[in-house]
Amino acid sequence: MTQLEFTDVFLEDMGALSSCRLKFSDRQIHVKYLNTGKLTTLNTSDIDEIDWVRLGNKPGLRVMMKNGVAHRFGGFKETEFASIKDHAKKHWEIDCGALDLCLKGWNYGRCDMKGQSMEFIVDEKPNFEIPLSNVSNCRPGKQEATLEFHVNDECPVSLIEMRLHIPQDPDAGEDVDHVEEFRKAVMRYAGIETEADRPICMLPQILCTTPRGRYDIKVYPNYLSLHGKTYDYKIPIKTITRMFLLPHHNGRHMFFVLNVNPPIRQGQTRYHYLVLEFAKEEELDIHLNLTDEQLAEYKGKLEKDLTGAVYENVAKLFRTMVNMRITVPGKFIGHSGTPVIACAHKQASGHLYPLEKGFLYIHKPPMYIRFEEVSNVNFARSDVSTRSFDFEVDLKNGNSFVFNSVEKDEYNRLFDFVQQKGIKIRNAKRAGNPNFKEDKFAGSDDELDPYKEAVKAEGKERLGGESDESDSEDEDYDVEADAKKKKEEADSSEGSGSEPDEEYDSAAGDDSDASEVSDDLDMRQKQRKAEKTKKKSGEKKEKKEKKSKDGENEKGKRKKKDPNAPKKNQTAYFFWFNENRSSLTKEGDRVADTAKLAGAMWKEMSAEDKASFEERAKTDKERYQREMKKYQESGGASTSKNPAKSSTKSPQKKPTSREFIEDSSDSSDAEEEKTPKKKTKKAEKVEKMDTSSAKSSESEEEEEESGSSSHDSDEEMSD
Repeated sequence: MTQLEFTDVFLEDMGALSSCRLKFSDRQIHVKYLNTGKLTTLNTSDIDEIDWVRLGNKPGLRVMMKNGVAHRFGGFKETEFASIKDHAKKHWEIDCGALDLCLKGWNYGRCDMKGQSMEFIVDEKPNFEIPLSNVSNCRPGKQEATLEFHVNDECPVSLIEMRLHIPQDPDAGEDVDHVEEFRKAVMRYAGIETEADRPICMLPQILCTTPRGRYDIKVYPNYLSLHGKTYDYKIPIKTITRMFLLPHHNGRHMFFVLNVNPPIRQGQTRYHYLVLEFAKEEELDIHLNLTDEQLAEYKGKLEKDLTGAVYENVAKLFRTMVNMRITVPGKFIGHSGTPVIACAHKQASGHLYPLEKGFLYIHKPPMYIRFEEVSNVNFARSDVSTRSFDFEVDLKNGNSFVFNSVEKDEYNRLFDFVQQKGIKIRNAKRAGNPNFKEDKFAGSDDELDPYKEAVKAEGKERLGGESDESDSEDEDYDVEADAKKKKEEADSSEGSGSEPDEEYDSAAGDDSDASEVSDDLDMRQKQRKAEKTKKKSGEKKEKKEKKSKDGENEKGKRKKKDPNAPKKNQTAYFFWFNENRSSLTKEGDRVADTAKLAGAMWKEMSAEDKASFEERAKTDKERYQREMKKYQESGGASTSKNPAKSSTKSPQKKPTSREFIEDSSDSSDAEEEKTPKKKTKKAEKVEKMDTSSAKSSESEEEEEESGSSSHDSDEEMSD
């Protein structure tokens, strides 16, 4: 099958130029919108003529259908006209000719209605063309007619109104009003109905979750009219791009979703989706105000009276009028037995529907994520002992969506679905299955962290381009050296009054009385306890001061950086990021937002676009290596960054207190106890106390003897 494909073209739609991909086959023309993914097929048997025209600043193609609808494609090249002409002549048997436009700039001519388009002709050449389907109203004046157009929020510049001067023809007579005739022609070909016209049917008090409220929906052949208590909406049928029919999580309700482009507007709020909710058991008989001729136009797809469930009748009616398929759930079945996953988005609960070509979430806000737009997905908090996890979806354009509070029972089902669709998974782990096979995409995103790289780049700019590797100059902590230093300090302070006294030796006071020794022992224990407490507080204070001093020294070391060290080389990503920072940064964006966008754009760049930056990075790396070699040869840096780490050391045990070491050594050495040794201060003190007590006892005995002799002398005197 012979095909022609054009990827970089656009289609004029409601005043906007929508990017699309165009494919010509033997019997059809396939049009796929790149922003929405909508696919439209035109049968070549329904084509009336094809013209090569100018659309915008580039050559274009106008395809006029037999029903009066014109499709305008632009963005072609001049050299592509020959291939399109040959394909149309060979396969479609249609002559494609070039249509010359009048470019004189005149503003006086005539208007011809050609199908659903109005052509303004000057010198028998078309000057400009207006699709009447874009006209929302035509207001007549005395000698002029005003055309009002639908507003498309997707357009940066829109045509809102056009006024045409229509002079009266004196030869036609006074009864002929050319302005009114022009208005009738526009309204007839544009297919604009007024509220006074009779609608096909009316759906009373339909519940809408988006926009919220109950509305009376009047269905006209070309648009829908919604009337609520506060707001009214008018939705053209041709603006409906997708339709979905989905079951509710509870199994008792149904959602009917309409995707509208351009969206309906309520103040500053835009609604891209119209979500209708129906009860499954609710029934409504609908009578269609259509004649037999009008029913025949729908080729027997509709009947005058529709009976049954409301959602079935509404789906059938919209399916026929919009002439578009309705998307229903696919093969995915959740833990609840329905094709829906209960979750939340931005703290608002909703429903996620994994469909065959994308994810649909309703209802705050409703969104449709096509698989073509998805870069990767992530199952966050899936490996912790919680009752729920988060499902993160990252898009190729840098945006991301997080659906949280998903039950753990949905994990394996959703994981299998995503894996079958060939979507990249960042953390490929299956819950509760030890025999899980690793995903082929796991770990493929570890090449670059845009946020981390952007923060590093800003840090380099603030520090004058200094490298983060300057911290490697700090020395590592040496455990052996510190233990040796402490031991030397302990040995030098041995015997001083600041150290705790030794335990009482009972052999030092063998000559004293046992009761006196006991009293003295209690007194010495209290003194020793007080001195020990005082010493501990002093040691804590000294350690604290020493620690703070060491911390200041270490802090001071980290601040010291060699100004002669060469500047570290930059990667290709940083060269590109620094050049495009101003264009990537928008007002109000955070550093994380800019970095995330830059990282996504860098990943999407081709190898040819990265070649210049890779070459610059290679040159800068050679420069850094050359300067670092020269710097090391001059003695500015050692060959090993951490020399302390090179030597292998055995693990050190926790240092033992000096008191424990001395006590254990004194008690265990029996040989030293036998040998005479120098008396300690405690022993001398005990001997002094024993001597004083002995002297006091002798004086008391002398007093008793003197007392007794005086007593005897008194008795003699009394005799």
